[in-house]
Amino acid sequence: MNEGQLERRSFLAGAGLTAAAGALALSGCGRPLTSDEMAQDQAVAPPAEWWRQPSAPPGKHTLLELPYAKDKLVLSDAEHPKVRGISPQVVEWHHDKHHAGYVTALNRIEVDLAALTSFDAKANYSAFSELKRRETFNASGVWLHDLYWLNMLPGGAPLAQDSELHAKIVADWGSVERWRQEFVATANTPNAGWAILALAPYDRKLHNYACSFHDLGGVWGAIPLIACDVWEHAYYYDYGPDRESYVESFLRLLNWPEIDAAFVRWARCGAFR
Repeated sequence: MNEGQLERRSFLAGAGLTAAAGALALSGCGRPLTSDEMAQDQAVAPPAEWWRQPSAPPGKHTLLELPYAKDKLVLSDAEHPKVRGISPQVVEWHHDKHHAGYVTALNRIEVDLAALTSFDAKANYSAFSELKRRETFNASGVWLHDLYWLNMLPGGAPLAQDSELHAKIVADWGSVERWRQEFVATANTPNAGWAILALAPYDRKLHNYACSFHDLGGVWGAIPLIACDVWEHAYYYDYGPDRESYVESFLRLLNWPEIDAAFVRWARCGAFR
């Protein structure tokens, strides 16, 4: 794994996913922080001036390396034979073809944008307007797929009942089971391409959002914690039209301790207090 891969993986997964939140909190995201809150945040603050660290130049994004072998997302449960996890074939197609395709397209778009000598946004068609339209689709496709893979862990890891995320889910839904039922229903919403658990700044609550395309259906400022891809390429080979069993498999594979760590970091941001 190269340095760029490690940097992005640590940024998206677990405590690293929320490094940005620590910096936002320290810089006064939302209401100003009290001195006590600022002192508390020092324990989880990101490296100084993390936003000044080198990032991928235009056209140089790389495909996230999977943090597990492609055959490790298979599940075997005699009591639930329909819940089989995700086959190595689907992982290969999904990661190496679909996910990689968004990385390739984003790189090409960024190179083409950088090469433009004018910014002509005609109402009907222009190279600039088309590139900008596809930029958000592919950029969102890259990052949502990164989160999708990093949400999972071979065999999964449970959500601790004494965790902050568990308490927040119970506060917002009444129980984890009710949240789970709504998340599965969200994933089965007609025309949904993604089911996303996100922390929203406008009411400081968790929400399950049904998004159609990568860049449609989200809420500005909301922080995705769980991203479940429910486009057919993610499950049809394994499950046919039985999307619900696929979603159940995804839920059983979740790495809840890392997701909880991400939630804790973001919840420290002033915007969510």
